[in-house]
Amino acid sequence: MQKFDVIINGAGLVGSSIGLALAESGFKVLIVEFAPIEKLYPKDDYGLRVSAFTPTSRKWLEHVGVWDNLLHSGRMTPFLHMHVWDGSGDGALQFDADGTGSDALGWILDNEATQGALLDRVKVEANITLLDNRKLVSFENIANGVIVQTDDGEKYEAELVVGADGGRSLIRDWANIPCTGWSYGQKTIVGQVKPERGHDNTCWQKFTTNGPVALLPLNDGRCSLAWHTTHQEADELLALDRDEFSRRLTEAFGGRFGNIEASWSLGAFPLRLNHARQYYRDHFVLAGDAAHNIHPLAGLGVNIGFLDAATLVEELMNARQQGLNLSDDAVLKQYEKRRKKHNMLIMGAMDLFKRSGGSDHFVMNKLRNIGLTVADKLPFGKREMAKFAMGYYGDVPKFVKP
Repeated sequence: MQKFDVIINGAGLVGSSIGLALAESGFKVLIVEFAPIEKLYPKDDYGLRVSAFTPTSRKWLEHVGVWDNLLHSGRMTPFLHMHVWDGSGDGALQFDADGTGSDALGWILDNEATQGALLDRVKVEANITLLDNRKLVSFENIANGVIVQTDDGEKYEAELVVGADGGRSLIRDWANIPCTGWSYGQKTIVGQVKPERGHDNTCWQKFTTNGPVALLPLNDGRCSLAWHTTHQEADELLALDRDEFSRRLTEAFGGRFGNIEASWSLGAFPLRLNHARQYYRDHFVLAGDAAHNIHPLAGLGVNIGFLDAATLVEELMNARQQGLNLSDDAVLKQYEKRRKKHNMLIMGAMDLFKRSGGSDHFVMNKLRNIGLTVADKLPFGKREMAKFAMGYYGDVPKFVKP
C-alpha cells in the first residue's frame, strides 16, 4: 500500500493547484480524478465556461507555475473596467483598475485552458501521483490518517484527504458534513457571442426583472455570455433558432452593442447557493465548490476557491514546520476560521445583489437605482469595493498578497 502526505479527490482547478503547491513544498501528493484526463483539456475554441480571475488568483497561478503559459494560450483577456446598470432606471456603477494597485481589474480566462495548463504541470511534478478515470469507493480512519480504496481495489494511505470534488462532493459526504443552501430557481445561459460594437475590454452587466445579463470580453472580439434568468425563460431561449436568440439578446441589452450574434454553442446550468456548515472533520477537509457554491453574479466562485487553496496550503506548511499531523484539529480549524468568514461575506453579498437585482417591485427598483448612482459618485468607496472583489480583504494568504 502506497503512502502519501495528502490525497486530493478532484483534479479540477482548485484540486490541481493545491497539489502543485504542496508538491513544490516537498509534500508527497496523490490526486484522484473520476474523469479521463484527456476530457479535461481545452478544445479548439473557448469552452462554455470562463472565469473572471482576480489579481489574487493571478498571484496564485503564478505561484503554482502556470500563469506564463496562460499568457500565451490565446485565451486570456484583461478587463480594465466593469460597468453595471439597471434596466428599470438610470442607475449605473462603473469600476476601473485605477487606484486599485493592479494593472487590471481581472482577466477573463477559459476554464478549460486553465485546467489544461494546471494538468500539464501536474503530470511532470515528481511529488504528484495522478490517477485518472478512477473513483474512490471506501475509506477507513486510522490513528494518524486515513486509508482510501479506489474502484480498482487499490488502497492508499495519507494523513489528510482534501475534497476538491465539486458541489456534489463525495468527501463531504464521507465526512458527514451537512450543508445550508437553496435553489435560486434560475439557470445561467452561457456561450460565446459577437457584439457588433467592441467590448472595450470591459465587463458589462445589466440588471433585468428575471436576473442580470452580462457580457465578458474575449481577446478575439467576441464576448462570453452569462444570462441569468428563470428556468422557463432559459428553456424557451435555448429552444430558439440562432437568429431569433440573437435578436432577443440584442433586445435584452437595448441595442447598446448593436446586433449581438450568437452563432456558437450555448449551454445552461442551474443556480443555487450551498455552504458546508463545517470545512473539515476527522481526516477530511473541503475546498472550493465542495465547501461553497455561490451565485455567479460577479464570477467570483473560482477566485474564492483559489483563496481556499492558498490558505489551506499555507496552514499545512505551517503544520509540517511545527511537526503537527496534517489533520490535527488545530490546523484545520485555523484554515476554516480564516476562510469561512470571507466566504460567507462574499456569498451574502452575491445573494443580496441577486435578490435586489431580480426584483421588479417599484420601491426595490427605486432603491437599487439610487444605490448604484450614489455608489458611483464615491471614488474611495468604489476603490474599496473593487479591492474587496479582487480578493484583497481580511486575512490574505502570503502566496497572493500584492
